[in-house]
Amino acid sequence: MELAALAPVPVRSGPEPGSELVTELVTGETLVPLQTLEECGGWPGVVVPGHPSSLDERGYPGLVPPDAALVSADGWSPDLTVSRPNRAGLPLGTLLQTKAGETMLPDGGKVELDPDDALPVGASADTTADSARQHSAIGLARAMIGLPYRWGGTDSTAGMDCSGLVFRIMRALGVTVPRDSGDQFYRAPFNRGKSQAGWETARPGDLVFFGERAVTHVGFYLGGGEYISAHGGRQTGCVTVRAMTDDPYQGFARYQ
Repeated sequence: MELAALAPVPVRSGPEPGSELVTELVTGETLVPLQTLEECGGWPGVVVPGHPSSLDERGYPGLVPPDAALVSADGWSPDLTVSRPNRAGLPLGTLLQTKAGETMLPDGGKVELDPDDALPVGASADTTADSARQHSAIGLARAMIGLPYRWGGTDSTAGMDCSGLVFRIMRALGVTVPRDSGDQFYRAPFNRGKSQAGWETARPGDLVFFGERAVTHVGFYLGGGEYISAHGGRQTGCVTVRAMTDDPYQGFARYQ
């Protein structure tokens, strides 16, 4: 039985509030419980189908708090994705359903959004009447400059990690990418490692990857030798612009 989130839901590595945050649902996303409560100290084991991962083909695995804001997803068929900051304060990637002219949450609550704040689920921004700039990956990323870095976070109102920023922006624009940076590189339909090509051949909006020995960081290439990402450690940092030469380059990838 799938459950739908009524608010952001943390997915952690262990059955404690202080356990590592591995990913995070936003309102309208669903998860699938896998284990009985007793097996995980009261924290159900779950997979998140909408967060693709090489860790589990069913979706991102982890544990959620027993008091997480979840309801049955029976009848839940979202058709809108929040695609930019909005007056309702909903995070990027929030899923909503339209019924009888109303925009609804999974529990039937109503939400008021401006028409330009959401895209049809799965739609690409360039197929709508909104400007390409407003709904481009770079435009959305720039709108989040200063947002705190949060390890494991995907909530644009609270903070994100580097791959969470990429995951949310690409999904909001109708492009599905894996949740983690390594998967985002190796599972891309087009990628080039540093031994194949330098970042000078990347296009603005491509994903660029960094790491000492393997891919551990990702951002969007801006052009002119700069990129934007959620940059920081487990406790500090924010969405910011950096020079490509500031970090150990690993390669670039393209999903569009």
